[in-house]
Amino acid sequence: MSVKKHQYAATASTVYFSYFMMGIGMSLLAQFKPQFASLWHSSISGVLSVVSAVGIGGIVSILITGPISDHFGRRASAVIGHLLWAIYYIGLLYAPNFAVAYIIGILGGIANSFLNASNFPALMEIFPESASVAGLMSKFAINIGQFCLPLAILLGTALGSGYRTVFMLAGILYIVMALILAFSPYPDQVTGPKKQEKAKHDFNLGVWSLVLMGFTSTAAFLLWINTYQELAKSYGIANPSSLQSVYAVGASIAVLFNSFIIKKGVKEIDILIWYPLLSAAGLLLAYFIKAPQILYLTSLAVGFFAASGLYQLGQSVLGQMYPDMKATVQSWGGFFSAFANFAIIQLAASITARTGAAAPRLILLLNVANMLVGTALAFVVKRVDQKKQGKAD
Repeated sequence: MSVKKHQYAATASTVYFSYFMMGIGMSLLAQFKPQFASLWHSSISGVLSVVSAVGIGGIVSILITGPISDHFGRRASAVIGHLLWAIYYIGLLYAPNFAVAYIIGILGGIANSFLNASNFPALMEIFPESASVAGLMSKFAINIGQFCLPLAILLGTALGSGYRTVFMLAGILYIVMALILAFSPYPDQVTGPKKQEKAKHDFNLGVWSLVLMGFTSTAAFLLWINTYQELAKSYGIANPSSLQSVYAVGASIAVLFNSFIIKKGVKEIDILIWYPLLSAAGLLLAYFIKAPQILYLTSLAVGFFAASGLYQLGQSVLGQMYPDMKATVQSWGGFFSAFANFAIIQLAASITARTGAAAPRLILLLNVANMLVGTALAFVVKRVDQKKQGKAD
């Protein structure tokens, strides 16, 4: 995968750095809950509410930002998204109370929608011959950002002002990225059928199955990373965070492995069928065998098979099916991904409230069911595609 004649090197590099920053920012606010609770005259739960506001901002805006990107271009959406993220990081430092911080949190979610509508389609257009691999590399950049989160915190501490330095620096970096992308070249958005052919698009059952996989592919790893702690303690693991390291290693290796096998000719849809199925098998192993060692194997399996860029692969397939409206169709999958961020955790919380100590193992079964649904949806996509190809022949 190379940037043709280096024409778009600055654009691609900045986009991947944007994904790296996304990885750092995923849980950055949560690392400083006491400090921001004091700053906003609020509480720990108030800070968590601001974190959830980012998800709300994404849900309410994502179906709008896709068409905006397709109509006005990737550059405009990228600049808006990066500037809104700058407002988020710097604004949180100067929010006088919880209410203002909550509004800024919603702006962060809108910023994320603009970047999703710009960055992912832009990578597909910069690397048209290896669009799926380009998308997977965005997941790898996010993973690297998550690895570097502790370093970002240490940097703030070393500079003497802790969270303020980290958040201010993040805001400045987003302003710099906005300026770079404002003047960087972008390729033609249409790399397939021309726009006048849009009326011929067939939004069949396979397409809607891909869209719904935005939910299942996101819920698959979200359920694990947010609930394995209680399961680990019930199985006798004193330091549950060690499972996170195993999970992260599995996810990072899988992204590179998937990029390799796709280059060798493996179809994206086959990965989307088999990986959720193998994840479900790993979870069932932990359900039936109550041993600490098994959880490490399960965590590795979930990291490798569920957090290996399944969402990005689904989005790549959608974009390749509709090259003249990539951001729009990808925003449909993005909507269900954003909805999963909210709904699946709420469902897990409800199970926990109702079933108490039995909840961790019941949530394993919930995730198994989710992954089996994901496999079924992917199988529908493959069958519809095979029928279309049969008719064409």
